[in-house]
Amino acid sequence: MRGQVTEVYKIYDGSSNQLRVPVYQRNYDWKHKQCLQLMVDLEDLVASDRPKHFFGAVVGKPETAWSWVVIDGQQRLTTVSLLMLALTDAIAAEQIAVKDPRLADRIRSSYLVTEDENTPRFRLKPVKDDAEAYKRLFGPESERIQASNVTSNYDFFREHLRNTGVTADDLWDAICKLEVMHLDLEPHDDPQRIFESLNSTGLALSEADKVRNLVLMGLKAAEQERVYEDYWNRIEKNVDFKTTAFLRSYLITKSAKTPRIDQVFDSFKAFSAHEGTNGAELLGEVRSYSDAHRRLAQAKTGLPAADRHLRSLNLMGLEVQLPFLMPVLLDVDAGRISESDFVQTLRILESYLFRRIACSIPTSGLNKVFATLYKEVRRLRPAEESFSDVLTYSLSRKSGSGRFPDDAEFRSDLMTGEVYKYYPDRRRYLFDSLENLESNDVRDVAAGLESGGLSVEHIMPQTLTAAWREELGEGAEEIHHEWLHRLGNLTVTGYNSRYSNSDFTAKKTVEGGFDASPYRLNERIKKASRWTREKMQARSEQLADQALAYWIKPTTAFAPPQPQLPVEVLGDDTDFTNRAVVAFEFGDAKTSVRNWRELLVSVVQELTARDREGVFTFARTSDWFTVVGETHNNGKGKKEIVPGLVLGTSSSTSAKVSLLRRMFAALSVDTEELVMTFRREEASEEAVEATEPRRFGEVLALVEQLQEFVGGQAEPDDTESVLRDLLVATRGYEPADPKAVLGMLPAAFVKDPERVRTMTAEQVFALVAARRSAAEQLDPDSVHDSLVSGDLVKWLERLAEVA
Repeated sequence: MRGQVTEVYKIYDGSSNQLRVPVYQRNYDWKHKQCLQLMVDLEDLVASDRPKHFFGAVVGKPETAWSWVVIDGQQRLTTVSLLMLALTDAIAAEQIAVKDPRLADRIRSSYLVTEDENTPRFRLKPVKDDAEAYKRLFGPESERIQASNVTSNYDFFREHLRNTGVTADDLWDAICKLEVMHLDLEPHDDPQRIFESLNSTGLALSEADKVRNLVLMGLKAAEQERVYEDYWNRIEKNVDFKTTAFLRSYLITKSAKTPRIDQVFDSFKAFSAHEGTNGAELLGEVRSYSDAHRRLAQAKTGLPAADRHLRSLNLMGLEVQLPFLMPVLLDVDAGRISESDFVQTLRILESYLFRRIACSIPTSGLNKVFATLYKEVRRLRPAEESFSDVLTYSLSRKSGSGRFPDDAEFRSDLMTGEVYKYYPDRRRYLFDSLENLESNDVRDVAAGLESGGLSVEHIMPQTLTAAWREELGEGAEEIHHEWLHRLGNLTVTGYNSRYSNSDFTAKKTVEGGFDASPYRLNERIKKASRWTREKMQARSEQLADQALAYWIKPTTAFAPPQPQLPVEVLGDDTDFTNRAVVAFEFGDAKTSVRNWRELLVSVVQELTARDREGVFTFARTSDWFTVVGETHNNGKGKKEIVPGLVLGTSSSTSAKVSLLRRMFAALSVDTEELVMTFRREEASEEAVEATEPRRFGEVLALVEQLQEFVGGQAEPDDTESVLRDLLVATRGYEPADPKAVLGMLPAAFVKDPERVRTMTAEQVFALVAARRSAAEQLDPDSVHDSLVSGDLVKWLERLAEVA
């Protein structure tokens, strides 16, 4: 094998050369995310004028004088080829500025196609179905295979090139700076064996390994050593070397979004770029979070009352709570949360989590809850309010899979649920808690159950013997089936397991039996002379009463400065009829919408970007979609999702919700991923599907969302998405000269209450334009500050009056 670093475009060069992807390789599967990263890297090359950018490795073997077999790197080679084709077509369509009039022809003839006397010869021949989709990109648009990922990424590049800020010439220069390690196999090398070796042997770098390299590689040797020892190594030790999982929790805290575990590096890289720091400066806060992680995981915060609750929370699974608890503990350290408030916060969490366990609520909903909970409480909390009170308010608003079960649901499910089938850690937690409750005389039941010194015992045994049939009386089989694994029939004991099937009297009196038990859980059993349905029912009620008093559902009188809009996940069974949707979060962004039609179209577009082939496959079996061979003109009740795929949108809210749930199931997407925000009041079916009829409707539709942030503690990243939507909506109305419209400087205008109270629509937009200009030129938080202070909402409320 011979290798050298070379520019990637040169691999396509040569009039007789063809790059062939062999059939043993998978289909082309890069998505828009990877294409966007390539464009970001290229645009950065243009802006920074860096000489080169490394783009990975490409491995191949000359097959004939005119054919080169791609062994590894087909994703990169196919993507660059699609970009080159999109660039030539964008130039031809005059969708991108170009100085060199021959640039498109030069790229096409040198790197994409060799014109033959009879038929063009493509420089790249992808694998399987991709080859046909690629070939058709060179022909009429009506013949393209719209379901193909090849077509999808070509379309992505075309759309991006329409809006890029660089010229075609500069972009081509940047493409020419992409370098790869070009490895050529020699005649004695076996391509299949090398492909298998490249893709199946060796230990791949973990996501944490890649983050470490990102942080350290740009530093000088001495600084690398210092940062590694003082920061990275300490971080890894603090988190018991489970570094990827910890970094994921850290990123969730910072972004309120949950990256996939295999995308932690990409998410951290984007976070690092946003922060604009590296090395020790970047890792300083990460190290602080890792220290908080260690203290939480070990239940060693230095606060005995808090540590007791943390030991309990650890038994129920701490990892999902870490994005919330790590910053909370750091706030305790900084004095922003008192020690007693912290203990109460942990008690609330303990009740919330165990009530959900008892009520068999799927844990999948917790990821979304804890991803946003800290930021939500911090945003709503006034300086004088306890953190735990605001937490109570926030959790009380959760519904569906995120709900805090009420007393009736908790009591019923705890009494009738099959407690014995809980996961062992949760079972240990339950019986440890019921034994100790609020007592200062703590008995470590959890440790005894874990070591095997104690066991969870069925009082009425799992084997229904003749003696027990007689004990239970009429309906013994039914009683046994119904009550066997319920809480009322379970306790803890240290006696020999060989007595488990003994009759009730023997279980009481045997050495180490219930009569001699030191555990409070067995007091009622000691006093019983028989063990019947009635006894189990009475014990269940007693334990349920104790549970309600211990795992309380807290209440609070707290109310935020502004009413908050209801938020719910799509879920599997919630009825959203008469609920007017105003925004949704799916993937990386929160998007404002005016009705269910806009939400449906936007979500289907996002699903198509994620899995184009999967959506087309679903569409062919659904009456909601029309799969066509060319661009479709949208008619009433129709919307083109991508070329070749049209969605019908004339339907009820419940029908739209049902379609989304079926699509999510078909595409293996969790319905908890789609989070929707609603208006406070219900409305008629016609109203929830309507578009805001007033003038400036697209602007006024955002007012309710904006009102939530007035007077609170919101930070710029909290308001970023809704302000982005607002500034998109207002741009077309903003005057070029705000000062001329206002008749004075904007700062002077807003100081006059009467002018603000009576201003015109044009003056409202002049004030918004002035704030936008200030944010772009002077103070990036200018629009955000106007929102939190209430000024921006006041202006928009005036706009509603004159609309």
